[in-house]
Amino acid sequence: MYARWYSFLCLIVFPIIASCVSPREVGNQSVADGNAIPGDQSNPSQLIRKIPSPQIVPSTRIPPSPQILGVNYVGAIGGPGQGAGQFIQPLGLALDRLGHLYVADSGNNRIHVVDFDGNFITEFGSRGWRIGEFDQPTAAAINFQRTEILYVIDSGNSRVQYCNLVDRIFHLMLGDYPEGDSGNLSTSAHIELDLPYGIGIGRNGEIYVVDTGNNRFIQFDSEGRPILIRGSFGGESEQFRDPTDLVVDPYGNIYVVDSGNHRVKKYDFSANLVQMWGGEGSARGQFRDPSQIALDRWNSLYVADRGNRRVQIFTPNGEPLTEFGSDTLVEPVGIAVSRDDHVFVSDSATNDIKVFQVIFRP
Repeated sequence: MYARWYSFLCLIVFPIIASCVSPREVGNQSVADGNAIPGDQSNPSQLIRKIPSPQIVPSTRIPPSPQILGVNYVGAIGGPGQGAGQFIQPLGLALDRLGHLYVADSGNNRIHVVDFDGNFITEFGSRGWRIGEFDQPTAAAINFQRTEILYVIDSGNSRVQYCNLVDRIFHLMLGDYPEGDSGNLSTSAHIELDLPYGIGIGRNGEIYVVDTGNNRFIQFDSEGRPILIRGSFGGESEQFRDPTDLVVDPYGNIYVVDSGNHRVKKYDFSANLVQMWGGEGSARGQFRDPSQIALDRWNSLYVADRGNRRVQIFTPNGEPLTEFGSDTLVEPVGIAVSRDDHVFVSDSATNDIKVFQVIFRP
């Protein structure tokens, strides 16, 4: 009986086990069936598994934008005045998720909010030095990391204020704290600003402040703690002369408008200078007192070239793509680009917001 069972195992079970062995053993080298390179079958060293080389894709590769066919002028929002939907010396611009436009209405000492059709939504602030009041605000930015937080460059008071757009109660992020007022004091309170002008939000909620009077920019974390400071006065590569604005792309690159030196400077995510372009002039790629800067959904850069009465568009590497607005703009300062490729440009000379539409090749 035992002999019959042994025979059964030899005939049925052992062949199944043998057929499941993989990969096939040739000499001392394992080779997967079907992947051997033809050659001398008697030489095991020629039976080598063919493995394709992996494709390495850099994490900072920026996809190319489609070709720009043209930029059309759509119309203007607002006009001179102190009423709803009116402006006096409008400067910096910001957009929220609802498509509302936040205007640093500097001459009226407020942040004025309108929709894309120019209809009045709300406003923040009035002239003064207390928390929630402004003295010539120059820029606004919205942080979308956790909840919508509005940051305002209160330039005349040399400080930054912020508020949650839910409760709309302003706090002081940094600067001089007026006597008798209480603010949300933080470790950054000792940093003194001198006529700050621009502001940007990083990919992880960092806040970047352009400290114009001190010719530098300062990076803070999302809690308002200072991380780094870059810049000093001068015309060298690591220096600024009256910088006015910056923007941060999704890869952490920082683009700073060095207005007095008529150029744009690009820093990597560690704030190392990697590139700069421009120079004084009116040719494409040159500037005269550039003011503020914005990104579109393709990460192309839009620079308000104030002295040349135009807006220039560049690739992330500083290659000029096109320009527009010279026949409609008088003194372009602030700029913002919507997800549907509308470009909003504040014209401080005509006290309105010019609207353009960028046309891309399908």
